[in-house]
Amino acid sequence: VHTSHIAGMSTPSQRQAQRMARSSVAEPQLFRGTQMQSAVVSGDMAQQVNGWTVLAGLGSVALMMAVTLQRRMKTVPSLAEVDIQSMSIAMFAASASKVEMGQTLEEFMKVAVPDEKLRLIMSTMAESGRTIDHKVKTASCSGTACSNVFGDEQLAVDMLADKVLFEGLKHCGVCEIACSEENPVPLEMGGKGYSVCFDPLDGSSIVDTNFSVGTIFGVWPGDKIVGTTGRDLAASGIIVYGPRTILCIAFKGMPGTFDFMLQDDGKWTLVKETKKIGEGKLFAPGNLRCTLDNPEYLKLISYYNNEQYTLRYTGGMVPDVYQILIKEKGVFTNVISPSTKAKLRLSFEAAPIALLIENGGGASSCDGKCVSALDVQITGIDQRTQVCYGSRVEVGRFENFMYGKVSDRLAKTMSAEEVSKATAPAKSTKMITSAPDPTPAFKAPVWKPKAVPQISAKIGDSLEEFLAEATSDLKLRRIMTTMADSCRAISHKVKTASCGGTAATNVFGDEQLAVDMLADKVLFEGLKHCDVCEIACSEENPVPLEMGGKGYSVCFDPLDGSSIVDTNFAVGTIFGVWPGNKIVGTTGRDLAASGICVYGPRTVLCIAFKDYPGTHDFLLGDDGKWTYVKATTHIGEGKMFAPGNLRCTLDNPEYEKLISYYIREQYTLRYTGGMVPDVYQMFIKGKGVFTNVISPSTKAKLRLSFEAAPIALLVEKAGGASSCDGKCVSALDVQINGIDQRTQVCFGSRTEVARFEHYLYGKVSDRLLTE
Repeated sequence: VHTSHIAGMSTPSQRQAQRMARSSVAEPQLFRGTQMQSAVVSGDMAQQVNGWTVLAGLGSVALMMAVTLQRRMKTVPSLAEVDIQSMSIAMFAASASKVEMGQTLEEFMKVAVPDEKLRLIMSTMAESGRTIDHKVKTASCSGTACSNVFGDEQLAVDMLADKVLFEGLKHCGVCEIACSEENPVPLEMGGKGYSVCFDPLDGSSIVDTNFSVGTIFGVWPGDKIVGTTGRDLAASGIIVYGPRTILCIAFKGMPGTFDFMLQDDGKWTLVKETKKIGEGKLFAPGNLRCTLDNPEYLKLISYYNNEQYTLRYTGGMVPDVYQILIKEKGVFTNVISPSTKAKLRLSFEAAPIALLIENGGGASSCDGKCVSALDVQITGIDQRTQVCYGSRVEVGRFENFMYGKVSDRLAKTMSAEEVSKATAPAKSTKMITSAPDPTPAFKAPVWKPKAVPQISAKIGDSLEEFLAEATSDLKLRRIMTTMADSCRAISHKVKTASCGGTAATNVFGDEQLAVDMLADKVLFEGLKHCDVCEIACSEENPVPLEMGGKGYSVCFDPLDGSSIVDTNFAVGTIFGVWPGNKIVGTTGRDLAASGICVYGPRTVLCIAFKDYPGTHDFLLGDDGKWTYVKATTHIGEGKMFAPGNLRCTLDNPEYEKLISYYIREQYTLRYTGGMVPDVYQMFIKGKGVFTNVISPSTKAKLRLSFEAAPIALLVEKAGGASSCDGKCVSALDVQINGIDQRTQVCFGSRTEVARFEHYLYGKVSDRLLTE
């Protein structure tokens, strides 16, 4: 930095400071504004903060000398009196222009984060996230006998993540205290600088389903958390463990939220900056059962449905909030009622995420007091709260529905048009729980007990060993290994490929994403070279193509859920294998085999065969091999629902009654919008129901050959049932009359499918009752 940046120094002491500045390294420094009134600072090299001029570019040596010299002149306070956080605000602003897409995390922080200790804390959290990512992909996801001190069930991978984060913070040298949702008593870490609160694995109750989950953390200066607010946070972040691993961070005083993707080489690369969360009909309604005794929440959820908002709710706070930052629209709600206590913890979840949302251009409302989640004082580590995150209009609408007004602090940030939108009365008074049960009432059938099928394959077998047990047909084995190999390649592409929209559409008119087409290409190439595939067609290229082999034909959806792949929700591949060269004119009963591959935190291949019992899961290991990890032979009763095409409730009164029943009976909502993960969770949990129907205004979307029939084989082989085409028949019994043939469908336990038929069609089919 040349002396032209500091003009008007006339005293010997000032000239000495000037000479020192010329030889210093480039780091931000400060001088007292009263001594710098005549200073000429070029461009955006300086910011005035609390009477200090912060100069980006002067070195630490110059700072110390300048402050020392001017202190002798009795014009400068001690360094301990300097408002370091206010300095950081200005230095962040001066460095913001240096942030570029493609930077590594280290490069980003070098130019954007002036505080070396804060950089080290954030690097430590990122390194720990990298380790946790691997553990989530490979560790046991079964429940353990332990629980945390709040009484929540812990999973083994929870505790592994907890240990990794504590160890990282203990050895970084700049962490004073740390506490986690699993170990909430603040522990001394031996360093000096910052303290950290974290939830090591939010969403751990769904990690077994292979839904996306995440880590949440907040970084406070010094050694105090209780007694502070979110406004005191120096930084916060979430790490999303999904098909990709994303670190999303924000800093006090620095506009924007920044996303870094974990690359194959272990580096984090900047891929997105969010500065605005705008309008758009997307909602994630946490604690839906509160609608039963919180009338204001019922009205709000009903409003979302009546206005045809898109439902996306995984049950994991990290992915459910992160989608708002990616889509730059939407709303997340989690409230309480007389019968339902608050679950979200202010220090571990609500405050850190509020910094992300508000820095990203959104808003929050917390604690039932119409205040930002950043303004609620933390009076205890276990302090819990209700919260809303989203665009300013959506948060304003939340406050208006829940508390009868938009808070003044929020209204001041909104235009008159935005306030008008937020306070506009609902056009419809229809309540989502008000539809009555049908008459006569549904009575669950008494099912005949089924014999437990004998499975000769052993858990831990390789895919090749399993196939040798499941079928003697060498060509079928070859087809299945080809699909598995292709899914392995797709898993890597989903993890690393571009997820931006393209200008292309398939022949059905659906938007395609770049990764869709990559997956499509991989599958066709694999089938073309396997020598046992006669014809193949995909949802993206539905005209049957000759593959040059003899034996089987394959229909596949290369990447079901591609519209949510950018949100880092789990997505998947679906495929069905028919003998010979004919698909049109057949039914699902003719399938030799089918499968789905779930690309979530882990990559799981789930397959079934016509002549072998059960549905079978294989986990992709670090070595590229598939290992047999689970067999499913029974889907039982349990209150979990995934309601596709929810907007049909507006003009399909029978579907409205069914959805009302699920909510009144307090079914757990888990709906990602991806058919593969939404169905796969039933195999893992051993319960649940997936529905996707039509109405006069909403056409069928699911294709029989690419989706409904292959998944029906998986569900029915797992001990569940299906109902298809509005005819109370199994999806395996509907004839495929065209590749683009579409249908409505229900998958689930036998009782849930029977209930679906009773509510939608007034009867339970004989073919179900005979079971």
